[in-house]
Amino acid sequence: MNKKLLYLIGIVLFFGILWLSPVPEGLTKEGYYSILIIMATVVIWVTEVLPIAFAGVFFTVLPAVLHITPLPKMMANFATPVIFFVFSMFIMSVAFNNSGFSRRIVLLASLKSKGNPSKLLLYLMLASGFLSCIFADIPVMAVMVPIAAAILHNNNCEKGKSPFGQAMMIGLAFACLIGGVGTPAGSAMNILTMGMLKDMVHVDITFLEWACLGIPLVCILVPLSWFVIVKVYKPEMRFLVGMEKAEEEYRALGALSGNEKKFLLILTVNVIVWMTDSVHHLPLPVACVLGATLFLLPGIDLFDWSKDNSKIGWEVLVVIGAANALGMLLWEQGAASWIASTCLSGVTGAPLWLLIAVIAAFTVAVHLLIPVNTAIVAVLLPALVALSETMGVNAAILAIPMGFSVSAALLLPLDAVSLVSYNSGYYQMKDMFKPGIFVSIVWIIVVPVLMLTIGELLNLL
Repeated sequence: MNKKLLYLIGIVLFFGILWLSPVPEGLTKEGYYSILIIMATVVIWVTEVLPIAFAGVFFTVLPAVLHITPLPKMMANFATPVIFFVFSMFIMSVAFNNSGFSRRIVLLASLKSKGNPSKLLLYLMLASGFLSCIFADIPVMAVMVPIAAAILHNNNCEKGKSPFGQAMMIGLAFACLIGGVGTPAGSAMNILTMGMLKDMVHVDITFLEWACLGIPLVCILVPLSWFVIVKVYKPEMRFLVGMEKAEEEYRALGALSGNEKKFLLILTVNVIVWMTDSVHHLPLPVACVLGATLFLLPGIDLFDWSKDNSKIGWEVLVVIGAANALGMLLWEQGAASWIASTCLSGVTGAPLWLLIAVIAAFTVAVHLLIPVNTAIVAVLLPALVALSETMGVNAAILAIPMGFSVSAALLLPLDAVSLVSYNSGYYQMKDMFKPGIFVSIVWIIVVPVLMLTIGELLNLL
């Protein structure tokens, strides 16, 4: 019998038994069923016994079938504005690649290194981190990894054995994961966190407020990650060959092309609009859709729908909608409050800085069990919001550290971002853990410091 079918039968039987079990004290029947549904969703997403997007749709409609909540309510929570934001980011990322500007950045980083392998890694990580603040992580990795692979090939770096190969591919993954925290545009999880905060407790975090907290984290952790990685995996060569070719290619590019100029102009306009949402009061997802439209206009031609629509992560959009709908189900049925009081009541008396550190540490560690970021947000955020109400603090002060740390998949290459470089074959799964544990510890220390210092300036405390 097919292995996936056996897993599916086992999952159905397991949750069937739980479904028939007595409802825990303090929970309504609807709340208990809501917890079981989201647990089943997470298990299906992690095991992939069913297609992830299909599972998202199935479990979104299941609460209506079971009369837990009306279907229009689930559909309203599924069609979250977050989907439109992420959709726009995919368009912008494709336009970035189509413009040719991405290639110019990579070649410039290569030239600045002057053949020094450690410096090259630093410049590529800085470029990756910066780009990931604005564009989705995976498209940035898709640009960087082939360039890195070509450099490693030219320098006879053996897959699985070259320290420089390990450093390069792990470093790019770290930089993109960390950079994605910088602004809401950097990761779908950022905007999902912001959207659920607004839906649940009407806490509205602006683009600029998130960036004020996220950019310092990126500026600290990307250079630190580089330092740790080159210490753990010291490059085996002193000078890289093939840099002459990079110089030739860069010179051949000449001045900025028309497509590059158009892209930079539209990007600048978009960033200005994103950062001034408190002035024009245009909802961020709406502003993003309007801004993305500019890339498709006749005469601009930075996104060709007939050729490029397949590059949009349609499956990702469905999963995000499902995560939002199921997270709201936990909240609306009182299950989130029960989880918070049952599992987190012991930490309510802890100092705020320690609580934030615990949240960051738990979110980092839970990637080893649930390597699906949307599932982590859907489960943790409602519970943290409920905990914040119990403690009488702004929900953002607990939710944002979780939103940050859900990107910190630095221990094993289980995240889609790190899998892009892992598939290159230059490092093994265990190789990421060595530098990842050091960076994760610093992450857990830095997040509370930023939240309590900059967060106070932003009136989040």
